[in-house]
Amino acid sequence: MITHLPAITDSLALALEAKSVEESIAILHRVLEDPSSSPDNLRIKEQAITKLTEFLTQEIKAENLGTLLTQLRPYFTLIPKAKTAKLDGE
Repeated sequence: MITHLPAITDSLALALEAKSVEESIAILHRVLEDPSSSPDNLRIKEQAITKLTEFLTQEIKAENLGTLLTQLRPYFTLIPKAKTAKLDGE
């Protein structure tokens, strides 16, 4: 059973059209689980991370933000250091 969603524009749209913030968060997490690492997939994942952090901040889920950063460590090795610092809030 595949648990991830492909890191494509349609998956982001699905998250943004979800009926609730919780559903959007769940969809975005599934996009980040996509093992693909092509430049296009990484760009979509970056957008998913940005939107996910916005949702988690909006929902005041600071603990979830910390967990997200830990889960994203493998992703951070795939993107340029300047973008990693931007996403990590440094």
